[in-house]
Amino acid sequence: MNYRVAIGIVVGFLSWWVGLFITGYTAVFTIPGLRESVRPAIYDDNWSLLSTPMFIGAIVMYCFLNPFSGWLTALITKNATHALLTAVPLTLYAVTAHWFRLWNILPDWYNILVVVMIPPLVYLGGTLAVSRSKDPSSLVAENDS
Repeated sequence: MNYRVAIGIVVGFLSWWVGLFITGYTAVFTIPGLRESVRPAIYDDNWSLLSTPMFIGAIVMYCFLNPFSGWLTALITKNATHALLTAVPLTLYAVTAHWFRLWNILPDWYNILVVVMIPPLVYLGGTLAVSRSKDPSSLVAENDS
């Protein structure tokens, strides 16, 4: 594994976490009621105030974060398969968090969906980065600038 692959995986992994914190904090400070629901979950381990729309909002957020991390990985490594290497630690973390720690606390559908959607969406992001770089029209556009 060369340095470009290692850097791509680390950057993709870290981008997921940075994106999570940025979108999470933005949502907490802009959506009324979300802060009052999330604060007890974080500080008191009381998840009962979170509602189904809040879980759906988190799933929507993951639909952007996962492909972005794969896209960034593949953009750096020039290989969509390397995006799957970024998905491994993300999936392992999600399994330990959602299938062990949070299983009896959060809705089952949410815990399953969070984990199951990581690999395909991260890989999708990787394929989008690589297909964009191989698209002849994108090469023409780059040569015109």
